[in-house]
Amino acid sequence: MVISKTEIIKIAFDQFSHYGIKRVSMDDIARTAGISKRTLYEFFDDKETLLVEGIKNTGSHLYKYLQELEKTSCTAIDVFILFYEELMRQPRWYHHKFYEDLKKYPKALIYKEEEKAAFTQKCIDLFNRGIKEGVLREEVNFEIVALLAKDQIKMIHPSKAFSKHSNAEVYNTVLVTFLRGICTEKGVRIVEKWIATKKIHNIS
Repeated sequence: MVISKTEIIKIAFDQFSHYGIKRVSMDDIARTAGISKRTLYEFFDDKETLLVEGIKNTGSHLYKYLQELEKTSCTAIDVFILFYEELMRQPRWYHHKFYEDLKKYPKALIYKEEEKAAFTQKCIDLFNRGIKEGVLREEVNFEIVALLAKDQIKMIHPSKAFSKHSNAEVYNTVLVTFLRGICTEKGVRIVEKWIATKKIHNIS
């Protein structure tokens, strides 16, 4: 069975996410993919090239999905919620070492920072749209809120302090608390409708 370049990228990035980048060697990737290391190097010059491709591959779907949502008649709050639901359908949980190791790969770090900057700008644009729609409070400093949203999307496993709760429950609680804090009464009604529809419990 011949494995595709895209499949190799996915295998490699799954390992980087799960174990951290430094702990995963090209030998590990080749072995998991069922190919020789020589074949792997025919596709990719080095581990950083694989890492950059993995970051691109992972972010492209979500970015395109967000762009499509922005074209709809949904309010900014609806867009946030729908984007979050898409994010949580198949969440990629990152080992904390991933972000520490990323600093040692300059090309990948630059690309990741550019990706985060683009996401932050998308959030700010969406927040401004929400103010015009009357669903977000205009007195909120949304530059700060956008930076908080950027950090939240890292999707690191919650710490052991939250072990009694599922990852979904932790992130749902954070999202709902976050949205309620920045919404007008009109926006809160949209959030409450979502909570009722999804039957999200234990969120006061």
